[in-house]
Amino acid sequence: MNNDLADFLTDISWFFSDNEKIEVIEEKSFICSKEFEDKFPSLTKLLKKARITKIKYKGQNYELYGWTNLASQSFGWLCLETKIKVDKPLHPDHILLLKNFGGITERWNEPEDTWLMNLNNALTYEDAQIGFNGFEDLFNEMCQEEGVEVKIKPDDYISFAFEANGNVTMYHIQSSEVHMYASDHFFDFITPYDNYPEYTLYKINNLNTFREWV
Repeated sequence: MNNDLADFLTDISWFFSDNEKIEVIEEKSFICSKEFEDKFPSLTKLLKKARITKIKYKGQNYELYGWTNLASQSFGWLCLETKIKVDKPLHPDHILLLKNFGGITERWNEPEDTWLMNLNNALTYEDAQIGFNGFEDLFNEMCQEEGVEVKIKPDDYISFAFEANGNVTMYHIQSSEVHMYASDHFFDFITPYDNYPEYTLYKINNLNTFREWV
């Protein structure tokens, strides 16, 4: 058994059932398009350093991206496979990403200084959705209570990163401008957006677009 998979199973023991077979298909290196590398150079550099193990579980293909930390421990991401056909109204940069990298569903031995901390998933096609992940009505109610004119339409946004506590990061479908809907947070790197009620819309400091977030 690949060491990365063994370490994942030890750290995230609940993800796979003991009664279901995990099939190891192959080990591979990261290969991407020139356009992807040009638009996402930092991510490309990181992924090219990874050990990639392609596995199959319950009919779903996954890819384990593994690295080794300074303590000689493996750590990494469980990712979905890439998407050739995209039928959702995603921004072109997100579509480009998904055709080269499938997005993150789980992590093992995770560092504590990463934006992925506490996320259920990030960037995946399957989870990307229009709107504020169910907070639309509450957002409108809170704005009405505080007399705030709502100029931002949830239907203009795609949610792409989801925290376990409900916080969600999204981008504008056309401009790819990034916001966070943070109903429960203690972050010091976000700023309330244009005087909207607290614990609703925020900007991420020093970051504007989906591409920059990636």
